[in-house]
Amino acid sequence: MIDIIGIYNDYIAKINSVHQKKRYDGHEKWFHASSSGMCMRKHYFQHIAKVTPKPIDKNTLRLFRLGDIVHEDIQDALGEYAQENGTQIFIEKEIQLPEVNVRGFLDVIIADDDALYDIKTCNSFKWKKLFGRYPDPAPSTNYYLQLGTYAWWYENEYKRRMKKLGLIYYNKDTSMMRELEVDVQYIEEAKNYWIDLNKRFKKGNPAIELGVAPAYSWECNPKYCGFYEVCGGGLPKPEGDSKL
Repeated sequence: MIDIIGIYNDYIAKINSVHQKKRYDGHEKWFHASSSGMCMRKHYFQHIAKVTPKPIDKNTLRLFRLGDIVHEDIQDALGEYAQENGTQIFIEKEIQLPEVNVRGFLDVIIADDDALYDIKTCNSFKWKKLFGRYPDPAPSTNYYLQLGTYAWWYENEYKRRMKKLGLIYYNKDTSMMRELEVDVQYIEEAKNYWIDLNKRFKKGNPAIELGVAPAYSWECNPKYCGFYEVCGGGLPKPEGDSKL
């Protein structure tokens, strides 16, 4: 009998492998803009120590694939709009900040408006924390710093001030979409993050320290970190707590 699920798993694993090689082969020394604001030890293991991360599990790859499809649809729609209306829109554009050794691929820039957007997919639990009656009062700001990194490049490249930063969220459970505007102050905060990271790496791998390595406690989990084991298990667990 044909294993349809197995065939699909192999298919998306192949797509992911091709995608990763196309983007990153020959550029291993560069830090990833998409990891802005994340654990500095993770950056160190991946780009300085060149440690191979634990492979991504099949379920996570399927989730990534859903996110890729949504990205492609939105970007294709914007590309068609730009052609029909003569609007200058940059889509999936490579950026490089050699002064801090950062490279990445931004989702969308509406150049006519000096507006930059990143597309994110999430589940209903995350959606509720973002847009529910009682939003998370202390959300993770790594997505904001990712936008700030892209905007830093834009301002350097085009000598223009970025006027707007936004996250376009797509709820994978309901297909609802919302825009979340991000303060342009995160451009400066992104600069500070990458400058600080490079300074710390001159002294070696940063010590485990919440707020830096990891930036957030949830990062220290083998579900989210491919370097969890080589890192030594990350943050110490509270006494008597056997959970990750």
